[in-house]
Amino acid sequence: MRHLTVSFLHSFWESCAMASLKTVQYIFVHTAADPRQSGKADTTVADITRWHVARGWTTIGYHYVVRRDGTVETGRLVTQEGAHVRGLNHCSIGICLSGNHDLAPMTAKQRAALLQLLETLCRKYGLPSNAVLGHKEVNTLVAAGQLDKIYATSKSCPGRYVDMRAIRQELAQLLKQEDKKQ
Repeated sequence: MRHLTVSFLHSFWESCAMASLKTVQYIFVHTAADPRQSGKADTTVADITRWHVARGWTTIGYHYVVRRDGTVETGRLVTQEGAHVRGLNHCSIGICLSGNHDLAPMTAKQRAALLQLLETLCRKYGLPSNAVLGHKEVNTLVAAGQLDKIYATSKSCPGRYVDMRAIRQELAQLLKQEDKKQ
């Protein structure tokens, strides 16, 4: 019976993880938390996919990975529900930053690529800059009563070297500049 229960739960979670992403309300920024090279490892989609598959997932949980050289790699299809923020996977896109941003800051190219990707996604889905959150900021949604407290996290993700307030401010300026051109 125990094997049947485990198999059923694995199949249930696998089917949930691959459900269609029908609406996008948030974009969450994460760190790979890769400790190699003192947090400066150029973590790839292949690396993270290997880690997630080893945990029993079918594939990578993030939709995009922004590498240290500014390359943006596609992970899970953006039409599929992610596996990156419990309680909000059904309505969010996950972006993971290569490296470990509790140990090392983003490179200038990585930060520029992140901002460009965020701008593109915000425009595509009609999202304001304040819909972009670091993973740990899910706790602000819990505190505001917008998400059940069981979804609170103790993670520092996307890391102490990622200033999400500054990212949102710069993103807001990018969105405003383009709006003025139109």
